[in-house]
Amino acid sequence: MLKEQNVIKLLLTLSFFCLSFKLYCQQEIDGKYSSLMLNQEHYNYFDFNKNGIFEYHAGADLGEIEFGKGHYQIKNDSLILNYDLTKLNKESYFKTKKFYNSNDSIKINLKIYNLNKEPLSNIMVYSFPTYSATQSNKKGTASLKLKKQRHKDKIKLYVKEMFLAKQVMYLDGDSNYNIDVFMNKSVEQFGHPKAIKNQIIKYKIIEHAEDFIKIKKENRVIKLIRQSK
Repeated sequence: MLKEQNVIKLLLTLSFFCLSFKLYCQQEIDGKYSSLMLNQEHYNYFDFNKNGIFEYHAGADLGEIEFGKGHYQIKNDSLILNYDLTKLNKESYFKTKKFYNSNDSIKINLKIYNLNKEPLSNIMVYSFPTYSATQSNKKGTASLKLKKQRHKDKIKLYVKEMFLAKQVMYLDGDSNYNIDVFMNKSVEQFGHPKAIKNQIIKYKIIEHAEDFIKIKKENRVIKLIRQSK
């Protein structure tokens, strides 16, 4: 009788272990999950890897609206997203070097690139109030020769293209310049995608099946459907 009781206890223990192991396995997340159906104008998705890293992306046909990357973990009944790996997008910027000479004119030399340092051609360059203009060539270079002004007089220099962020520089009117310009997409055309960085967001897991996970934050319930592995 005692032996039979021990066998029953052992079987119950093994059953409980197997059930716990099965539930634990269901807590793993791997693949791409979205709260939207496929082939919609807008998109959003979480891409979870077994190594504990995830990526989040949301946007539409015109470009990305929101993004982030980090580590995730499932603890008790919660999905915890730590956006600690997000890389920020670079802004357009420029670097200037200036020098002087005794001539009665100044020269502004520009090299215009995208953020990968690839030359950009047909970029408009014009100055105010001198109203001189030119465009960059295939090598991304452009030059303006202007009448020398007084030191206190400023030259306003524009570097502009429809789909790239406009650059505006205020230069000394008596100085020569060598300028490197690095241009990104236009804020007006594409907007700034929102980067989620250094935030920890916790969701309560309501239901977790093989092909979806249902989570809740405050009063909002989100059903993330598995799109792919």
